[in-house]
Amino acid sequence: MLLTFAFTLALVLSSVSAVPHSCPVQSSNNASASASSDKTLFPILSNDSWSVSSQIRNALPFNDATLRPTKEAHDYSHPYVSAPDGVYSIKAFYPKGSYNPSGTPRGGLSFYAPGPQSVDLTTAREATLTYSVLFEEGFDFVKGGKLPGLYGGNSDEEAYSCSGGRRDDGCFSVRFMWRTAGAGELYTYLPPDAANNKAHLGGVKPMSTCNPTYGCSVGRGSFKFAAGTRTIIGERVRLNDVGQQNGELELFVNGRSIFTVTGLTLRTADSGRIRGIQMQTFFGGSDASWATPKDVNSYFGDFSVAITEQL
Repeated sequence: MLLTFAFTLALVLSSVSAVPHSCPVQSSNNASASASSDKTLFPILSNDSWSVSSQIRNALPFNDATLRPTKEAHDYSHPYVSAPDGVYSIKAFYPKGSYNPSGTPRGGLSFYAPGPQSVDLTTAREATLTYSVLFEEGFDFVKGGKLPGLYGGNSDEEAYSCSGGRRDDGCFSVRFMWRTAGAGELYTYLPPDAANNKAHLGGVKPMSTCNPTYGCSVGRGSFKFAAGTRTIIGERVRLNDVGQQNGELELFVNGRSIFTVTGLTLRTADSGRIRGIQMQTFFGGSDASWATPKDVNSYFGDFSVAITEQL
């Protein structure tokens, strides 16, 4: 069940600062945030939003017509099911020995979802994404794995490029990860030529590290996933003005702000836009030490997106 938590802001190090927002509580184009759940799924309320959560009035159907999936990886599927806790979800199956989306056997899911046309993310300077994830009872987190998050870039095609060790100034992605024992984090691919990104992201407690080939692990262990318990995770992505280091990222867990990172570069051209949800999950990691030792499942539900400021 979804729980309501007070919306708070936390301060992390000198390069990480809380940024207050004062958005009016109004009905969105497609979904109206209920008094009991607005802060967990819409921590920053907006007129331009959508949700598939049963906790939200006027929610959209949770199906492909709403998500509009594209670029689904070969041999993957994303069935819509009732999860063990009763929440309608997308099911991700990870067979024993799976890791890395290009490996064998295939595990998890992989596609891109711009969402409904009525809420056009390419018009957003700032947007939030929130969803819930349930790792089934007995889930072995091993060394870690990827989870969905927002992505963007200078064009639709360029925006698909920031993952799997591919980094480029023309794209960005802000996904989540689980790590050993369920430690959670933000996992980012931001323009590699912007030195300020590493400087600011690397300072987030309790642990952050940036790899020259792969992404930045940000705030690892700042929250935890627990097998058998559904967790609501969210992010706020704010684009920088081109030529300025004023982009921002914020992490939410169960409606509570965990940290905010300022001084970032997410785009290097005016054509750089938020373009949708990178719906991707898998164990890994690039070698078999990350692989799941048994067949396991996870369940993703309650997807909610809001544009909180227009370009």
